[in-house]
Amino acid sequence: MLSFRPLLVMAVYLLCVMALTLVAGSYSRNWALESLHEEAADRLLGNVTQLRTALDQYRYLPFVLTQSREVRTLLRHPDADVGGPVDRYLEQINLVAGSSALLVLDLNGRPQASSNWRDQQELLATSQFDKQYFQQASSGHEGREFVQEGTPPRAALYLSAPIYDQQDLIGVAAMRLELDKLHEQLPIDYPFLIAGEDGEQLFSMNMPARLPETNSEVLRDGTQVRLLTLDHTPYLVHSVLLDDLNWKVSVLVDARNVGQQQSIFAGSIAGTGFALGLLILYIREKRQKRALQREQAEERALNQERQRDMISTAQVGLINIDSQGIIHFINPMATQLFGVTADSMRHRAFSTLILDDDTGRLLRETLGSLGRDHFEPLTNAETLGRRGDGSLFPMMVSVRGMAHHPELGYLVTVIDISRRKRLEQALREANESLEHKVVERTRALEETQAELVQAGKLAALGRMSAQVVHELNQPLTAIRTYLAIGRRQLENPQLQADNYRQLESLIDRMALITGQLKTFAYKKPETLAPVPVEQSIDQVLGLFRGRFTEMNLQLCYDPPGPEVQLAGDQARFEQVLINLVKNACDAMQNEQAPHRLTLLVSAEGEEVSLRVEDNGPGIAAEHREQLFEPFFTTKEVGTGLGLGLAIVHSIVRDLGGSIKVSQGAEGGACFEVIFKRYA
Repeated sequence: MLSFRPLLVMAVYLLCVMALTLVAGSYSRNWALESLHEEAADRLLGNVTQLRTALDQYRYLPFVLTQSREVRTLLRHPDADVGGPVDRYLEQINLVAGSSALLVLDLNGRPQASSNWRDQQELLATSQFDKQYFQQASSGHEGREFVQEGTPPRAALYLSAPIYDQQDLIGVAAMRLELDKLHEQLPIDYPFLIAGEDGEQLFSMNMPARLPETNSEVLRDGTQVRLLTLDHTPYLVHSVLLDDLNWKVSVLVDARNVGQQQSIFAGSIAGTGFALGLLILYIREKRQKRALQREQAEERALNQERQRDMISTAQVGLINIDSQGIIHFINPMATQLFGVTADSMRHRAFSTLILDDDTGRLLRETLGSLGRDHFEPLTNAETLGRRGDGSLFPMMVSVRGMAHHPELGYLVTVIDISRRKRLEQALREANESLEHKVVERTRALEETQAELVQAGKLAALGRMSAQVVHELNQPLTAIRTYLAIGRRQLENPQLQADNYRQLESLIDRMALITGQLKTFAYKKPETLAPVPVEQSIDQVLGLFRGRFTEMNLQLCYDPPGPEVQLAGDQARFEQVLINLVKNACDAMQNEQAPHRLTLLVSAEGEEVSLRVEDNGPGIAAEHREQLFEPFFTTKEVGTGLGLGLAIVHSIVRDLGGSIKVSQGAEGGACFEVIFKRYA
């Protein structure tokens, strides 16, 4: 594993190589751009020279026309019959010069004569007054203008000159040159562009109609170069402004070699740096390998010496035997255990050191399989060893082959377990004594528990008696009152009937109280039968339909389906539902609407879960621990015995389920009951 310092050195070296690569790449790019800029300048100078040479071939033509007497006569006397000769004259000059057209225009820009009079009558009827070249010549200057004409539009260059007669401006002479002919004069096979003062393209070769944005870059000598990308190809742009023509001439030079040279140069530097780094690492690793080999040789020698010391000082007996069970080496601890000397045990069978009885059978079988394919190592086998004086002692023996050097035979490990056997015997005696004491203490605890259960029953009976007396006193007092009233109203049957109905209601209330006591004392069912959950819930909800309507209660319930069944007793399950639904209705009775009761049934795996949730005031946290105790109630005196939830808890427990209470999503109480699913 590399230490921190070599890693730091390697990281610094790599950073230096990367920095040198970046610097070298930057210098290479700068040098390549400088060379490319010089090449672009030379190319641009040649192009300007070719352009001026090409234009000079045609610039004289307008001035030649201004010197013609026939042209001046035509402009002075446009009605005279001299137009035909002038047209032919222009046609001859146009053919000789190689231009596209020659024009003679009056002061209104209307063509009076043209070299193309045979096939361009439309041009002769079009006024050129608004053209820039005409306005420049009308002002007494040499005119120039690039014009897009025809369908489809074709670019043409117009050169013009003013025509004077006795110092009076009488018209304009113009020469038209289509750019196709200018292309023939400029043998250029790379991007070339001529733009006007406003940046509009006047003439281009191998260029798109619109150039993308350029990026400026300043070289180390202060030269500023511009770069752009066309069709994923980088170009260097070099431009010059021709002051006499007000044209900006630009050339584009392929700059792909710049990136290639930069990559090659930077890659060479990086490759050299990494190769040098690898060479340094190789030399370092070679030195470390030699040092490691020396350390390993020293460590092996030290380990051998340490192993000899460990074997000599080990607190277990170590014996080396061959495939015949003959002893070739025995350490001092083994000689001490067996009471023999190393010389007397050498070349002696190991089987003579163990007792020949059933306790040593497994060890003898292992010794008999030495050197065979079916040999299995023996681990921690207990047997009796025989000392040199014939005495016996318990020992633990392990036999394993030499994993890395099978030719060395097998290693037998011997441990004297005499002390452990004595401790085991003492532990057995202690366990027997402890078991006897546990039996006596358990019997005493059972008697104490029975007394506590009886005391609890008496306490519950006391609470129940007080509560039952209180609950029964009220209806008994009312019955006594109604009977006294009935004796006085024997002559009034209608009033007697009302008294009987009140008496029947009071008797039903007393029956309900005794029924709860009976349910509380109900024994656990001996067998569990399948209970259809959906059917039981429907029956219970039917009992409360009138109360739901009276409370305007909203019931949220999704039937689980007839296939969901729990293991239990249907009557007791319905009693659980009745008590939970009744408690929920009682909790919401005095609360403001809306009243909402949620029943959620889910069946997963071997369990069926029932959630009953209301949006009432909920149950205080300090009351939840006592909620399922008999005769505990938070209702007003006279409205319940406090046995409803105790009955629910008892039934759920008897059916092997569980129940817990929590706060619902809307702040009310939420009871979750889990039963076993019927399989």
